[in-house]
Amino acid sequence: MFWKNIRFVCRHYFRSSRSLFGYMLLGMTASLLVPVFSVYLPRVVVQAVTEGWEFKALVFRVAVLAAGIAVLNSLIVVGNAGYAEKAAAGRIKLGLRLDEMMMRCRYSLTEDPVWKQKTGAAADAVYSDGRTYGIAGIIHTMQDFVINILGIVLFFGILGTLHPMVLGILIFTAVLPNIVANRVAAYEFRQREKVYPSDRQIEYIYNHVTTGKAGKEIRLCKAAGFFLRRMEEAVAERMVWARNAAVRHLGVEGVNALMLVFQNGVSLGWIAWEILEGRISLADFAFYTGAVAQFVQFMNRFMQSFHIMKQCSYDVQMVREALAYMPEEWEEPEEMPEDCRGVEIRFDHVSFSYPGSEEAVLEDISFHVRPGEKISLVGANGAGKTTLVKLLCGFYEPTAGSITIDGIPISEMREGKLYGLISAVFQDMLVLPFSVLDNVAVRGTADVDKVRLCLEKAGLSSRFPNLNQPLVKGVGEGAENLSGGEEQKLLLARALYKESPLLILDEPTAALDPLAESELYKKYHQLTRKKTSFFISHRLASTGFCDRILLLEDGRIKEEGTHRELLEKGGVYAGMFREQSKYYKEGAETTGWMPDRGEGGYEAG
Repeated sequence: MFWKNIRFVCRHYFRSSRSLFGYMLLGMTASLLVPVFSVYLPRVVVQAVTEGWEFKALVFRVAVLAAGIAVLNSLIVVGNAGYAEKAAAGRIKLGLRLDEMMMRCRYSLTEDPVWKQKTGAAADAVYSDGRTYGIAGIIHTMQDFVINILGIVLFFGILGTLHPMVLGILIFTAVLPNIVANRVAAYEFRQREKVYPSDRQIEYIYNHVTTGKAGKEIRLCKAAGFFLRRMEEAVAERMVWARNAAVRHLGVEGVNALMLVFQNGVSLGWIAWEILEGRISLADFAFYTGAVAQFVQFMNRFMQSFHIMKQCSYDVQMVREALAYMPEEWEEPEEMPEDCRGVEIRFDHVSFSYPGSEEAVLEDISFHVRPGEKISLVGANGAGKTTLVKLLCGFYEPTAGSITIDGIPISEMREGKLYGLISAVFQDMLVLPFSVLDNVAVRGTADVDKVRLCLEKAGLSSRFPNLNQPLVKGVGEGAENLSGGEEQKLLLARALYKESPLLILDEPTAALDPLAESELYKKYHQLTRKKTSFFISHRLASTGFCDRILLLEDGRIKEEGTHRELLEKGGVYAGMFREQSKYYKEGAETTGWMPDRGEGGYEAG
């Protein structure tokens, strides 16, 4: 796994930031020569003193060596600066690949907590700027890793005249602490999933209690103490693992300190013995002492860099696992011709359970929708309305049964074809921090005239005569925020711009008052007459214009028919409508509003 992860990083940088390796070569060459010059300089000075060199000769050689060290250090600075710049650029490009995967992978994955945890960890590994973590850690340490290997080889050759046992001890005392450290790192990586639940709970609580949305309720309920206690419990559970990890790391540091004392004592003692025996000169003593120090430093740094790379390799592995979710093929949604007719839809004995659950969310659902027909999906929370829409969009596959559009099973459709057929407005409204033009067109090159026409139909043209007006205040300069009603009109313009033959509205108006919701649904109805449409709403008065109503209860179609048919039947739908109509009547007394009796409409009560 380690070398595969190294190859992955090298291959990515070779494709995205190839000049990084040129800066790496420059820095490595200079970094290897500086220690050699530094070791040779004291030898020249001692030799000059013991052999009685002329002062000019000594000054000349020292000046040449010092100037060489200065030039090499300058090259190291240049190489490291270029290397760091290209390393950062490569990480950004890798982050874009990760973002692309998150947007193009199967939708079902985005609702999987384990997938969210993995991709979150992968994103941290890519975007973190630390030198001992993630992609940044491995790419910065890689240069040191190669330098240290070459430095070990170089000084091993220089110290080759010493006793082999000395070199063996130096190598052993450098390798042992890092073997222990690598075993600890591998153990912690294998145990990482045990801390995921605590991390998820801490992240969830923090993300929710620190927002203005939750702040109102926290203050009204005086719930700060409650959340702090829950956070403390989760942190305390997390700290048990952290304390155990700290004890393991303390043991690693203890082994490292002991080996350092041993290696210095043996190596320097042996060189001192050699000079006492008259086998080397004082100049050689200075040279070998410096060479031993450099060899030990290269060995220790090699093992440290190997340890860091080993740890970072686990982070790279998480990135590779996340990128493996990238689909092999990706098709942009197909463009539909203008004024395309609605599609025919058939659910045939469809059942569905979410992955990892045995509970059926939908069970034996069958119905047929004619081209251009308007269908209202109603039912209590958890009845399966949104899940049915997800199946229709191809986000999940049925556990049993089949779904066809114009006679073709959606499981056999290309994604580009299927997504091109559907325009949808969901509960979670997506207003982008870009221009009005981009918010309506969303993708590709925008047709300005078409965008203006869609805004006019949606009732927003007078609000935004300038299509380059940025939205979402606080993100872009001069940006504006939209009201709830304006957001709905923007989404209507977006749906009209796409011109898909199938329109899905999954409770996007839940935050609006009944009058505003009814008016907006009426506008959708008027502007999409030829489209096949699904309307989901808790407010039954808003969807009375629909050709047919499907009432879902416990994952099954409990009732089906027109509004009047279901009222005459006197079942669950009639009971829900009577209960809601009380509020409509009260609203009529104060505002004069009643549900529209026009086309497909009715009077509450």
